[in-house]
Amino acid sequence: MALLLIAHRAGNNLKLLSEAFAAGVDYAEADVWLYRKRLEVRHDKTAGPIPLLWERWSLRPGWERRLVLAEVVRAASGRGKLYLDLKGREKALPATLTAELTLMGLSDVAFSSPLWWYLDELKPEFPEAVLFYTVSSLERLEEFRPRLAKREISAVAIKSSIVRKDVIRELRDAGVEDITTWGVETREEAQAVFASGVNGVTSKNLKMLTELRKAGLR
Repeated sequence: MALLLIAHRAGNNLKLLSEAFAAGVDYAEADVWLYRKRLEVRHDKTAGPIPLLWERWSLRPGWERRLVLAEVVRAASGRGKLYLDLKGREKALPATLTAELTLMGLSDVAFSSPLWWYLDELKPEFPEAVLFYTVSSLERLEEFRPRLAKREISAVAIKSSIVRKDVIRELRDAGVEDITTWGVETREEAQAVFASGVNGVTSKNLKMLTELRKAGLR
């Protein structure tokens, strides 16, 4: 089982992106939205017609310049791989993303999303890409089981709060090769999820990710 280290949200900021690749991560995560026909990279959400971007504990002006995917791809070129977490519910996102990445010549990339049909549409366009189907709750796992039964899923991203040995065993038994989890910020938390059978973590703690890279999978 290969150890996978993913820098959480590092691709949303070009300085953090550089630091993440210097830390030796496998992927830098970037949150991608399709907004007014542009692929924007940010974690915060829009507020409809109100010109604000918001998260649970923050507000910022929506009229400020926003980072776009092409800038992130250029900054990552030759330095490391991107893990694109697809946000929103825009039906045109997969097609727009395919067109832009093809134009930029980027194929060595990973995708994730809780909207599984996004990944279904990208799969034939990027046959070499790793597709992480996101499962954030036990209820979503129940909805995911018909897909697992087909034994066609090779990668899953699962929320740390539902990482359990029986859950991970179920995924492994269904042929899932790579299982990552997010919400892991300490070495102790990482060791606990690895002990459950997970082989990858998504974290903001670059120091910890560097230590894990040096130590290998434990």
